[in-house]
Parts: sequence; C-alpha cells; structure tokens
Amino acid sequence: MILYFTGLPDFRLPDYPDVPLTLDGDPLSIFREDSFSAEQEGIRKSASVPHGIATILYLWCPTALVAFLDLDAWFSLTWTVTIPPSNPGTEAKKLEIGRVGSQITFGTLDSSGENWKVMLTYNVALSSDGKFKRGQWVPNAKESMLGEKDVKIPEMIERLGDRWVQETMKDKSWEAGKGVKHTFHVEYAPMDIFGDGIPMSPHLLYRSLDLNKCTTCSTTSATKSLNRCGRCGTAAYCSAECQKEDWKVHKWVCTMSAEDRGMAIKISEKGGLYKWDTDRTMVATGEEVESENPFFETVQLKRTRD
Repeated sequence: MILYFTGLPDFRLPDYPDVPLTLDGDPLSIFREDSFSAEQEGIRKSASVPHGIATILYLWCPTALVAFLDLDAWFSLTWTVTIPPSNPGTEAKKLEIGRVGSQITFGTLDSSGENWKVMLTYNVALSSDGKFKRGQWVPNAKESMLGEKDVKIPEMIERLGDRWVQETMKDKSWEAGKGVKHTFHVEYAPMDIFGDGIPMSPHLLYRSLDLNKCTTCSTTSATKSLNRCGRCGTAAYCSAECQKEDWKVHKWVCTMSAEDRGMAIKISEKGGLYKWDTDRTMVATGEEVESENPFFETVQLKRTRD
C-alpha cells in the first residue's frame, strides 16, 4: 500500500497568518484521500495516526481541523460519526475523535454510544525535553483500552491506532452516506459545562453567519445568485456542487434542534464563537503571554484583543 501525502503549507489559524503549523512535530500534511482505497491495497505499510486523525477531520470540514489544532480557543472538541449496520444482524458503529487540552482520544464505541470497543489516547508534548520533541504525539498507556482491558504497551496503541486510521479512511467515514450521522461539539476555553460541549456548526467557529456569501466557497451574492437551504435557512450556496460538497457538514447543522442552531448563530454573531467572550481566548493589547500551542512551528504570543 502506497501512502500519498498532501502538504498544507498555507493552512493557518485565525489571527496567525504568518505562522506555519506542525503535526507530530513535522510540517502539517494529511493523507491523500485515495491512499487507502481498494486500488492501493498490496504491500502493507503503517499509517501515521496523527496524519490519519487530521485527514479525517479535514475531509469532513477543514475548519474542524483548524479547531483541532487551536488549543488556545477551544478547550475541547468532539467529532463523532454514527454509521448504520452494513448487514442484517450487525449493529451500528460509532466513531469518535476528541481533544481535551493537549490530550487526543479516538476510537470506536458500541451502538449505544456508551461503551468503548477501542479507546486510544495520545498526549501532545507541549515542549521538547530531550525525550520527546515539541508537538510529538506520545501514546498514553494509562488511558487506552481494548474492550474492558487496558492497553499498557505504547507499541500496541500505535498498532491499534494504525488499524483504526486505515479502516476509517478506507470507509470514508467523513462522507454523508444514507443513515450516517455526524456531530460536532466544542467547549470554550473553558465554558464550565459538562459533557462534550455545545453542539456547533464548524462554519461558525471563526465567522458569523453571512447568507450573502456561499457557505462553501464564499462567493458573494453580488457576484452570483445564492440559494438558501429550504429547511433551516442557515446556509446559502452558489451552485449545486457547493451544496453537495457541504452536505456532509450541513446535514448535521440542518438536523440540530432549532434551539441549538439558534444559540450557535447568536453566540457567534460577533465574528465567530471564538470572539464571543474575548477575555477567555485573548489577552489585552500590550500583554506578552506565550501560547502553549504545540502545533505552532515556533512559539507564539497568544491572540490579543483591543
């Protein structure tokens, strides 16, 4: 199996336009979508767990990957997908990718969504210490499980993670197939609420709702006529192609309760959810407070507010 990578040298976090990002301590890149297709089967090669996680989030919605890499704005985030049974007699499968602080957890739950079948955890090194380099993903043998058994060997976590990434990529679990349901939750830094955080459209994390721009490509209504979603009215598209491209994300947004969707729009109206309460995500102008974000190529100061 040949693994193809796509570099993302221009991928940036909002307010850091000149700062390249890293993944596992190296320049940010993801797998090419067809790296795990049936046509690529053959000689087995280990997959990179960090690249797999980043690829899945990016192919569902690039802004979901932005949030995943943005430790200053989001204390936690959780992406899930529930996949219906493939054959009679089988059960639904739920996959989850989450981050709390600099700890990454992902795996597969049973159909109830309550019990982990496999739960794998990595800690992202916040600094270089001679053993690990800054940004490196380190298997966490204290919080990884296979069924009810602890996985105490780091190499086993790597192998299980490799298998999980390959299966998830091969199944294209980011797509909005029939009966497939995605969810996305974020917790502000911090929001002091229980659970996974608040249900949120990733489109509203860094920008407010603007129905005068295509939700997918940002083409303006002054340039091309836009059609709004007839069900929820919270997305606009300049073409059928853009609507189709965004469906894997908008399917989640469109099926949120009216209360949750309205709240998401309300608290992002200042220019995105991260500006809802800038005291929590930014420092005052003139303060030189370093960010601990290990995904930055070099150490940066935190965002500043006026």
